[in-house]
Amino acid sequence: MSEVTIREYRLGDEYGIIKLFKEVFGRDMSIEEWQWKYRGQGNDKVLAVVLEDRESGIVGYYGSITLRMIRDGKEIKGVAAGDTMIHPKHRSFVRLKKMRNLWVDESLRESVIMFYGFSPERIVKLAVERLGIYDTAEPVYEAAKDVRFNNDPSRFLYKLSPLSFDDGRIDELWDKAKHQFKLSVIRDSAYFQWRYKNHPLFSYEIWGLTRRWSSHLAGLAVLKKEDSDNLLLMDMVFREKNLAPLLKKVENLAFSIGKKKMGLWLPYRMHPELETLGFISRPSGATIPTMPQSGHPSTIKKDEVVANFYYTCGDTDFL
Repeated sequence: MSEVTIREYRLGDEYGIIKLFKEVFGRDMSIEEWQWKYRGQGNDKVLAVVLEDRESGIVGYYGSITLRMIRDGKEIKGVAAGDTMIHPKHRSFVRLKKMRNLWVDESLRESVIMFYGFSPERIVKLAVERLGIYDTAEPVYEAAKDVRFNNDPSRFLYKLSPLSFDDGRIDELWDKAKHQFKLSVIRDSAYFQWRYKNHPLFSYEIWGLTRRWSSHLAGLAVLKKEDSDNLLLMDMVFREKNLAPLLKKVENLAFSIGKKKMGLWLPYRMHPELETLGFISRPSGATIPTMPQSGHPSTIKKDEVVANFYYTCGDTDFL
């Protein structure tokens, strides 16, 4: 038996991590993609843990994306877990739990208080029931509908126009709307440029909602550019009472470019309003895990996540 150690990430480990990623998930991850995901926001420190075999190198990885977040108007630090993997020859519940515990300890030292992710339901169930390392916050529901043309007052009162990801009005909109999002990633222009403009795999476009005779943003929407009949609405920021006009104008845009369906993710507490607009809610297959109630006292727990966390498809690392 060769020696296996669990330790914090060190510079240069990424070459072994992307090799392991290909072996576990069957897809190539370039160094550029890894750097974008874990260092692309200028993070000083990568909060991650590796499992290292003396002979084989990196055989396990517990990674997370460090994010600027807002909680009741104050900036906090959060992490979204991603790319958790162990080579089949080295898998064990004991090692996974030790990796997770070291990752939490490291994150707490860096003043992280929000822990979350988007995981398949079966994985979360295993982590909750067998390991006790997470609580299930809530299942993620997709809202979808057949696209139709909305010929109501919002068609004439508002207009939807393409934006650049560095448009200064994005920061103005976030500053005016952020009080609505009690717990959220900070969705300013720096975030949108990193998450969407600089994405190494996918392409996106951003559209701004304004009143017909105004240049001030009332909302914005990020759309994934795909050659399909479906329009995926990746992200949204909107001022109060402008969610419905924003969705209707995006739907009219989808209609005009020949899309047949549109879909999005929003917290389940917002789905009743979506249903009034013709959306149908279905389980997406993903679940949000978060810190257990018995976890560190300073961390944000399940009840607050369910009540206040604002998320969209853009909060994942795989869309």
